[in-house]
Parts: sequence; C-alpha cells; structure tokens
Amino acid sequence: MVMDFIGDQERARSQTGRLVILFLLAVLGTVAAVYFVSATVAVFSSQDSETPLGWWIPELLLVVGGGTILVILIGSLIKTAQLSSGGKSVAEALGGALVHPDERDPDLRKLLNVVEEMSIASGCPVPPVYVMEDPSINAFAAGFGFDSAVIGVTRGCIEQLSRDELQGVIAHEFSHIVHGDMKLNIRLTGLIFGIMAIGFIGYIAFRFIGPVLLHTRSGGKNNSGPALGLGVIVAGLVLMAIGALGTLAARLIQAAVSRQREFLADAAAVDYTRNPAGIAGALRRIGGFQTNRLEQAAASEFQHFFFTSALSTSFATHPPLADRIARIENRPTEDVGGRTETAPPGSTSASSSGLASGFAAAAAGVADAGSREVRRAEEVRESLTHLGDADADHLAYARVLISSLPDSVRNAVHDMIGAKAICLLLLVDADEGVRHTQAAELSKTMDSATIHEIKRLRAPIAGLISGNPELRLVLVDLAMPALARMDESDAAAFLQAVDVMQGADGRIDRFEWLVGRLLSVHFGRLTGSSSSRSPNPNRSSTTLAGSVRIVLAMIAWSGARNEDQALGAFRTGARRMNLGDLDPPGRNDCSVTALDEALDQLKRLRWKDRSSMLDSAVDVICADGQATIGEVELLRALASTLDCPMPPVLPGRVSS
Repeated sequence: MVMDFIGDQERARSQTGRLVILFLLAVLGTVAAVYFVSATVAVFSSQDSETPLGWWIPELLLVVGGGTILVILIGSLIKTAQLSSGGKSVAEALGGALVHPDERDPDLRKLLNVVEEMSIASGCPVPPVYVMEDPSINAFAAGFGFDSAVIGVTRGCIEQLSRDELQGVIAHEFSHIVHGDMKLNIRLTGLIFGIMAIGFIGYIAFRFIGPVLLHTRSGGKNNSGPALGLGVIVAGLVLMAIGALGTLAARLIQAAVSRQREFLADAAAVDYTRNPAGIAGALRRIGGFQTNRLEQAAASEFQHFFFTSALSTSFATHPPLADRIARIENRPTEDVGGRTETAPPGSTSASSSGLASGFAAAAAGVADAGSREVRRAEEVRESLTHLGDADADHLAYARVLISSLPDSVRNAVHDMIGAKAICLLLLVDADEGVRHTQAAELSKTMDSATIHEIKRLRAPIAGLISGNPELRLVLVDLAMPALARMDESDAAAFLQAVDVMQGADGRIDRFEWLVGRLLSVHFGRLTGSSSSRSPNPNRSSTTLAGSVRIVLAMIAWSGARNEDQALGAFRTGARRMNLGDLDPPGRNDCSVTALDEALDQLKRLRWKDRSSMLDSAVDVICADGQATIGEVELLRALASTLDCPMPPVLPGRVSS
C-alpha cells in the first residue's frame, strides 16, 4: 500500500495548496475592505480641495495593501514560530503534563501501553504523551511530522473509556499523524492568527491609542489631539470589524477541511483495530454527556486538533457524532446518547485476541527454531507493501512483540538510564576481544548507574534478541521517549558512547549504522539541529539517480547469496525506477558512509517519486522470493528517510 500512503500525502499537500489559495482570497478580501474604508475617508476628505480624489488611488492601495499583507504575514510567522517545537508547544499551551515512560499509575500505564502498541504497529516512533487534567473526553495529535508528534488526552478520556474505546481514539489520532494532517493543522493555526492580527491592531487602536490621543491637552487653539483620537478610535473599530470578517472566512475554511479529515481518520481507526465498536463506543459516551467542553482557554485556537469538538461553536470543525457513528457502523444516523455496545474496561475484542494468539504461536515457533520460515514472494510483498498502512494484524503483532519482553526489560526501557543501557547492549559485538574493548571504553564515557544497568540487563537482552532479532528495533523505538528526557550534555555523552560501541572493531556493520542513524536523527530533531531538518522535496529520481543506485545496490547485496543474484535483484529495482539495465556498484563501493550520503540526498526526492523508490526497494527484496532481516532493516532506514512509517513485517515472512 505504498501508493495509498504516498497518495494520502499528495492529497494532503494538494489540499494545503488549495487552502493557501482560499486563504489568499480571504487576505485579498481583507485588503479590499481596508482599502475601501481608507479610500472612503480620502475621497470625502478631499471634496473641498482643488483636486478631489477618485475611488481609484494606486498609491493608497500600495500602502494599505502592503501594510495589511505585512501584518498578516508577520502574525502568521509569529504563531508558526511559537509552534516550531511541534506538538510539544501545542500540548503545553493546552495545559498538558508530560507522562513519564516509567509511570506506574494503572490508568496512565494503560494509556502508554496503547500508544506503544499503535506506534510499533504503524512504524512511527513512540510519541511523548501528555495528559490534560480535564473531565471531558477528548484527545489530539500535534506536530510537524510523525517523528516529532505528541499525543494528548484528557483525564476524562483515560478514566471514562474502556481499553477498546481508548484504543479506537488513539488509532484515530495516529491516522492524523501518519497521513499528514498535523502539519496542515499547524499551518491553519498560523494563517488564521495572521488574519486575526488585523483585529488585534484595531483593538489596540480602539482601546489604548485612540483614548490617549482623545484626552490630549496641549493648551492651544489648534489642538488636534481629540479629533485625531476620535479618528483612531473609529479606525480601530473598523479594523476590528474587518479582522472579525476575515477570521470568520478563515474559520469557515478551516472547519470545512477539518470535517473531511475527521471522517478519514475514523475510517483509518477501524482499519487499524478491526473493531468499529471501540471508536463508535467512545463517540457514544461523548454523546451521552450534556456538555463535553474543554476548560482550557487555548482550546478555541486549537479546536481543529481534537478528536471531537472541544467547545460549543458555530464553526463546526468536526462532523456530528451521529454521522460519524453511522459511517463507522455502516447504518443510518441514530441517536448517539444511547447505550454503549463496547466491551467493558480492560477487555479486548475477540478478533484482536484471536489475531494476537495466532501471532504469539507464530512468534514462539520462530524463536524456538532460531530462524525465519521463507514464504513465497507474493506473501513477502504483501507484508512489505503495508508501508504507511498498518492494519489490525500489525496491531495484534505489535501487542505480541511488546508482551514478549520480560518484565525486567519492559521496566528498564521506560527508564532513562535503563533505555540508555539497552540501546548500548544492542551494539555489543559477538567477538569476545571486541567486547572487552567496548567495556573498557564505556567505563570511561558512561556514568556508573548506566554501567550497572548494562551489567544487569546483559543476559536478558542477549537471550531476547538471539531468539527474535526483530525485537532490536522494537526496543529502540520503545526507548525513545525515555531517552528524550536527557539533557543536552547527557545526550552528547550517550551519542559518544554509541560511537565507541560502533567503532570498537574498526568497522560499522549494517545494524550498528542503523541504530546510530536513528538515534542521531532523533536527538537532532529534539535539539532543532539544522542537519535533521528535511530539505524541500523537489528533486526527481533522474537527478538523484546516483543515490538511488547506491541504496538499491546496498539492499541487493544485503540479501544476495552470490553476485548473479545481486545483479538480478538490483536490475529488477532499477527497471522500476526507469534507470535501465545498469550494473550495481561493487560491494566495496557500498559502504555505510556511501549509504548515509545517499539517504541524505534522497530527502530531497519529490513526493510523486517516493512511491516508485519504495516499490523499487521492495522489488529488490522480493526478487529471490524472501526477505532477510538485513534487507528489511535497510528498507526501514529508507522509509524513515522518505518520511514513510513502516509497520513490522509479520511472522513467517522474513528469513534470517
């Protein structure tokens, strides 16, 4: 489903383009209104002069239009800059408190478990979770992308909903994360604030500047202060009216777009969970409340971020609850205040339980055998092509993967020191001599608490990943929220320790490189590093053919048993990218340094070529009818580079 995901992203981007056009029309209308008022004053003021002015005054239009556009632009830039830290700034503006990953409160632990399951199932990094101390039932997702998102929920959402209902709500929010709605919402917020800035200026003129001038006393006969003050007050009132009309138009545009995205997110939540009763039950519970208003003052500004309407307002950013339930359950619109038909708190749906038990058996068989069963190419492709499009099978498998972790590991990965220790243990070398070197170097760079955790967790982690290598990246994903709590100096020391572990044997293998890249990108985004920012995606696959060639060759060499097989796999992918029957670069040319540089270049790949790039990579992997762990991990790195979340490959479809 690569094409579905890329198509959703393209639609979101084109929708953004249409929004910009609509907002430009609102801006032009605002400029026209300000000009009309200014021209009216100028025309009537010039009636007694020798050269009365007409209604068309180009110089006035230039000044008024330029000033109005400048105010709107500055206002939009200021608001967007305030939200530049992504979802964190939205969560804090709404009064959200960060939930620590090692939280032991049962309700908060339930929430974190649901978020972790959805993250692993969808292939997104585990986002920070914020709780708003509000009795209403609501939730939101905010951020500039799936790698900088946060999830926020109200206390009422946690306490009032069953696990299935909560999972339906969180699945809905993950749909917004995966399908590009969050960036759209932040842009909407910035544009609306820019138009509102006209009204703010009018209010300042009406409330403060005008009254000060009105009461000016200079003592002379030609005191113009009162007249000027009265004029400023009138002008302020006019600007307030114009700003209100412009904001009205912007809110209507915002609401129309938001309603359609909510329907799409509801449908995606059903696909994720295969349990329409979950999200429908949550909507019914909300419908049973006489009022479900959010008490935070900033709720009106971020109304379009929420799961349901946070306030009673004329600008309905969400469809009616009855319409949403009717679409989810595929039946006529009904009264949503009726009985909830979902399972009681703590239960799970039968279909989900059946899937989980089936995957548990498959995963256990995999671990016992110590290898992966090889399936036909069609089955491999079916699993890998769920890039950006997780379903209930992936959610059930994610639950199995998380539940397979021993308690000692699950507790440690949620603790900052334990998360550091686990990530470093994933880089322990198989050679005993290299391990001694790694241990000696770590003792110089890491604190004693982390060294103690490394020693305590060494045996459990070694046994865990030897039975199921796929858990390595699951552990990295689960560790991210705890690692995010490090301050800048701790993060620098940790990344230095990662470098030490990678380079202890004088070379960096594929997995070491992948962990290092994921961690450096993660911390780069946390600190706002310029190297972590995605450049403008405007380059074609033809102009980036050298980078495409390196990536496809790395995947081909990773899974091939001989040179002929690598050549065939590479050419299969190259033909999909319209590169012709090229020979792949040799093994010596396919270093991790070259791969790093190639992936950095592919950040510039335009969206309409990304689906071809991912499909080509899948073709290379499936050329021999199976997928190895190494190939899948390289595909994960490529998908992450192209901002496409990758769900886990289901059991029985990866070979060791």
